[in-house]
Amino acid sequence: MYKCLFYIFILSGFNLFSQTQLENGEWEDKYLSFKISQESIREKGSINLCISKDSICIENLIVGFTVRLIDSKGVQISNSLWTGKNMEIEFKKAFPEAIEILVEAGAPFVINKITGTRISTGKPLSLRKYLK
Repeated sequence: MYKCLFYIFILSGFNLFSQTQLENGEWEDKYLSFKISQESIREKGSINLCISKDSICIENLIVGFTVRLIDSKGVQISNSLWTGKNMEIEFKKAFPEAIEILVEAGAPFVINKITGTRISTGKPLSLRKYLK
């Protein structure tokens, strides 16, 4: 138990030190990205996302984003806007024809939902994944 808490503390500290405070007082972290932690778009119409750093999900960061699904002809079959408060996306139906997922943040920053601190990412986060 203590070993687990120790690792969480170390990882939390690592993420804090990798952020940079700019001269104007704002925070910046250009190494954040979207990560898909679970995906079953074709079967169930669901996907779990997170904002990550070094492939580790950081659960207290949020950003509004758009999820687009593309079929084999390159046609957009779904386009939905999400607030980022819940990263477990459940569509009303499955999309067996989907071959590509595009996730794009609506702003070039994320918000730490515990402290309310805005952290600049330099550009909006984005993720493109081709489904197998």
